[in-house]
Amino acid sequence: MRKPKKSPDLRLAGIPRRGRLRIHFSGVVQGVGFRPFLYRAAKNFELTGTVRNRGAEVVLEVQGGRLQEFMRHIGHSAPPLSHIETLKWEKIPEKAGTEFVILESAGKGKKDIMVSPDIALCANCRQEMSTPGNRRFAYPFTNCTDCGPRFTIIEGLPYDRPKTTMKKFPMCPACRKEYGDPGDRRYHAQPVSCPNCGPTLQLKVKGGIGKKEPLATAIGLLKKGRVLAVKGIGGYHLACRANDPKALERLRRFKGRERKPFALMATLAMIGKHCPLTVDERRLLQSPQAPIVLLRAKAGDRLARLSAPGQNRIGFMLPYSPLHRLLVEQMNEPLVMTSANISDEPILFDDAAPELPGLSDAVLSHDRPILSFADDSLAVIFRKEPYFFRRSRGYVPLAIALPFASAKTVLALGGMLKTTFCLLAGKRAFVGPHIGDTESNPALAAEMRAALHFMRLFSLRADVVAVDKHPAYPNRLLAASFPQAKVVEVQHHEAHVASVLAENGETGAVVGIALDGTGYGDDGTAWGGEFFTGGLAGMKRTGHLRPIFLPGGDAAAREPWRTALSLLVALGDGKRARRLAARFGRRGEQVLESTRERRGGVMTSSCGRLFDGVASLLGLGDRNSYEGELPALLQAEAEKAGPQKERYPYALERKDGICVLNMLPAVEAMLADKKTRSEKARCFHLTLANGLLDTAIHLTRASGIRKAALSGGVFQNTLLLGMSRDLFSQNGFEVLLQRQVPPNDGGISLGQAALAAKKFIKES
Repeated sequence: MRKPKKSPDLRLAGIPRRGRLRIHFSGVVQGVGFRPFLYRAAKNFELTGTVRNRGAEVVLEVQGGRLQEFMRHIGHSAPPLSHIETLKWEKIPEKAGTEFVILESAGKGKKDIMVSPDIALCANCRQEMSTPGNRRFAYPFTNCTDCGPRFTIIEGLPYDRPKTTMKKFPMCPACRKEYGDPGDRRYHAQPVSCPNCGPTLQLKVKGGIGKKEPLATAIGLLKKGRVLAVKGIGGYHLACRANDPKALERLRRFKGRERKPFALMATLAMIGKHCPLTVDERRLLQSPQAPIVLLRAKAGDRLARLSAPGQNRIGFMLPYSPLHRLLVEQMNEPLVMTSANISDEPILFDDAAPELPGLSDAVLSHDRPILSFADDSLAVIFRKEPYFFRRSRGYVPLAIALPFASAKTVLALGGMLKTTFCLLAGKRAFVGPHIGDTESNPALAAEMRAALHFMRLFSLRADVVAVDKHPAYPNRLLAASFPQAKVVEVQHHEAHVASVLAENGETGAVVGIALDGTGYGDDGTAWGGEFFTGGLAGMKRTGHLRPIFLPGGDAAAREPWRTALSLLVALGDGKRARRLAARFGRRGEQVLESTRERRGGVMTSSCGRLFDGVASLLGLGDRNSYEGELPALLQAEAEKAGPQKERYPYALERKDGICVLNMLPAVEAMLADKKTRSEKARCFHLTLANGLLDTAIHLTRASGIRKAALSGGVFQNTLLLGMSRDLFSQNGFEVLLQRQVPPNDGGISLGQAALAAKKFIKES
């Protein structure tokens, strides 16, 4: 697994063993314990000198006889919240002195100061919480310079306590002493507190504040099967016992969430009882970012059946805040810990949110305000490295390095589903937290609020606003709030491909493959299975999946039997089509008739809808109770089968100079096949992967391009992703995947920003 980057190449071979060096560090190096780390390291290696914040940098002068060991230590052991982007050093004349001193900060440079994400409870703080007699024993807000809230409490820069939501809590003498001691790990830890001076818990039941001890009362409610709203680091969770069917049913009723999987929180030992963990999964769970990790459940696992119906994976995370840790350990069992929100809207974080009482039986809150929301990140280990489905808490607002420098500041507003925004300036891109679906006014307001906060935080002003080409996407309306900026439309699937290129530092030409549900195409039709040739400087649509008819348009995304019916009509299989339509009575007959006449619907090249239809034809369901449910069930079904060598037939066609991948022959062969359902599902995956490869080979015969970039929500299907990656690699392609942002619509804001910025670089 790729570990978080602590430092660039330190070039130890060039560093003298002894003498005096001046070293400039930039990146996330302020407010994360970096100076006291250098202070302790210098003392340990018997070095003298000084360190100070200067503008956006940390400037170190260090002298002695163990410089190489000191620099090696920085590269291996820098604080977990630090992120060194650049390091420059020079040899300078030695000075007399016997001490190492932390100097007062100097200079300005707010624009380039980086902000740390929120980081999970560290081992030292866990130890303190577990030690009777320690003044932070069982304290629900324990933190230090190595852990705790950062991004979610910062109001402005430079990062000092008066510019955080901790400003309302004056430090007691004991905390003040720790805060001022360079040898203490709480030196300049802005959220530092203890039971004598910090935030306090409160429990609200039926709108009233309980008089009993909040945590103990909350534990009692959970044990009785109640649903609890819990205020975390970046927003509220809804919690209940994960092994209690009635509690889960109650939670699903509160949230209006029929079958969609819930995230669970548990200790590592608890998780191991339900999921066999790999080394890389264990490492990601225990990382400072502590995301939700999708893990393969043991066969027949009851917890998987309850929390993720029909799926073979469970989303687990460790208790990453002190309060979460107290809840899980005192319950001594896994808890559901899902975002408190309304139907894919942003996570609730305001204590006064009117929705909270209606989502739970009680609210376990505290009086430390959350300024910026940050939902939990979600990832899976793919080929030993994290592969994001949602990038938020623990990673935002770390910058993504770009392969070019933009003279324009670009604000990209993302899509409509799984929305994020991106703020691009110079060679950095700041992708915002997961917002959700921006179809409602609260969601639009949340995106606007978060984007403005980023602009204030990093002292940036938008010159360009990039939006999706779809004329009906609601967040396009936000562009009007920036009258000074030029608005640039970016095609949805080009943005998917561009996001892969931007995060991989790729400026050359590739074959880009974007597979998702639907997006607005340049020709005004619904795209979703697209091939492009080119790069960030410009790309051209050179291929796509053969379009199919979607009866009812968006209704087909909710009711995949409609797409299944359309596939049967396209195959000329009237008997199966009539039998399927008859299951839905008069409505089915009407849909069949409209499909034959191609009215009341749209044509689309969508790969996501193709998966819907195939899953329905294989009997996995007729309805998506949440986005992508049937495609996820199709993947789970395919993973029940062993490796399959057979691939179904497909056709490559040419239409108006564009290569068209026709998967209808594969669907027909699958229906006629005598294999088991799981074997059919796996063969279909393998067939599509081969079809993608053959199309790419066809497109590169003239150009000789041997790089492929894979993106789009369909590539959340790691079975298809793995098959495609292996086939492309075996046939001489270098394959670019997404590792820093999700392949779904949560990543397109990065692609939008990159394409918009490159457009202006090209024009200038």
